Amino acid sequence: MIWNVTHWCINFLFWIALALFIASMFSNRRSATVRANGEVEFAPRWFGVWALMYVAIRMCFITWGYLRHGLGEPLTFATGALLGLVSVGLVFALPGTVSVTDSGLEEVFWLWRNKRIRWGDIVEINTERKGSAVTVIGADRTKIVHSSGLPDRPRFLLEIKRHCGENLPAEFPNGDKN
Repeated sequence: MIWNVTHWCINFLFWIALALFIASMFSNRRSATVRANGEVEFAPRWFGVWALMYVAIRMCFITWGYLRHGLGEPLTFATGALLGLVSVGLVFALPGTVSVTDSGLEEVFWLWRNKRIRWGDIVEINTERKGSAVTVIGADRTKIVHSSGLPDRPRFLLEIKRHCGENLPAEFPNGDKN
């Protein structure tokens, strides 16, 4: 009886965490953080990060169950393998924290190396009209992406305009447009 309640609670927490993660990816109505040194930071919501980690860990346990029971059944084993790939992909899909400094842009990730583009090295800026992703490409083809999971797209566009104003094309969007 107690194991049934525990199992039900864990499954319920999984669906709550998944809903929190999806909500944090699509509700970016908060402001960027301005540090004391003048750096502007665009970080994902902390509850979205923890929700994603819980979902990925729970999916690893689900994967283990499919792989363990599917040794004799190819379809069950393939389902487990695909769920394992999805759980690993979820961890790598976590957006990094984008920082705007006086020297340039920096994207800090949890699991791989950080990216940095100086203001003078920016070659291309791609903005989606309907979406909320902004991709900044450097001279060495390094890409920094301000995705929908990060806050304050208008402030990010305003910071780009402030630092690269004379080098931007006339059709570059203003910071007050979404």
